[in-house]
Amino acid sequence: MKYVFLDDHYDQGHFLMSDLENHQDCKVIYKDRLHQNAIINAFCCSHIIRKIKKRLRMPFRERAYHAILHRYCDADTQAIFMTTGWYCDMLIGYIRMKYPHIRLVMLIRDTVKDNADRNKEFEIGKIKRLFDLVISYDNVHDVPVYGLTYAPVYMSKTDSLDMSSLTCKYDITFIGAAKDRLDLIHRIYQNCTAHGLKTFFYIFRVRRSKRLSHNDITYSKRYLKRLMFLEKELEANCILEILKGDAHSNTTRFWEAVIYNKKFYTNWKGIVDSPYYNPKYIKVFDDPDDLDYDFIRERIDVDYNYQGELSPLKYIDLFKQLL
Repeated sequence: MKYVFLDDHYDQGHFLMSDLENHQDCKVIYKDRLHQNAIINAFCCSHIIRKIKKRLRMPFRERAYHAILHRYCDADTQAIFMTTGWYCDMLIGYIRMKYPHIRLVMLIRDTVKDNADRNKEFEIGKIKRLFDLVISYDNVHDVPVYGLTYAPVYMSKTDSLDMSSLTCKYDITFIGAAKDRLDLIHRIYQNCTAHGLKTFFYIFRVRRSKRLSHNDITYSKRYLKRLMFLEKELEANCILEILKGDAHSNTTRFWEAVIYNKKFYTNWKGIVDSPYYNPKYIKVFDDPDDLDYDFIRERIDVDYNYQGELSPLKYIDLFKQLL
């Protein structure tokens, strides 16, 4: 296989990478879809992969990596693209030893800081030395500060939903983790409902003591399944984005608005520099108490003239161009 992609969990990854799954020169490997046998899958899942270096001696580590890669990596393989969730020093060492001809490409879909906080082995200077190409979505901070290559988080257009059967049920929807923005999320929700808007707000990782006592706001310990996530966005007239404190760039929420032609409301000022920016479809807010509720409510035909520019097939084009 010419191009092997090591991605995270299928639920999210499939929505991003399905264009590559259908490409004859590509193989996408998801951590939780490594094998049809559930026990083997459990052994090879992300939790176990992180522990291979701690629990297994060197010959067994190599066997574990071999089991994951040998079916797809050969003399014709040009590159392995890897998300940060797969990264550990010993896996990289094994690939370099076993497949010295293969180029390594790191795909960073979150900030460098967040990745370093999650994984002690993730040091951006070391990553740049070990990988032939390091791609980040953050063209405002991480790309210029660390000298990385910019590309958006590419996304496939799904065929898993019957678009014709979806109707507009909500004026505005927000789906996301609370993180450092819970007060802002709550304030916008309260303002929207006070102005008579029909909302769908799904917030996860919120302590019970911090929750509002409203029946039409959903709190959960878990992420919403990706298919349901997208369905709820497509059932809304407008998608709301509230960036967390250290985020600086266009996000997958915005790309979903573009791909599926939805109005978009965000606190990210840099969106005005996007080639897809159109003030008829996109609004930016500074003050949660000064939203344009008529914009949220008004039904219009939205068309960003999207022509597949955000397909993950662009990763291959970028690889060919730069390496």
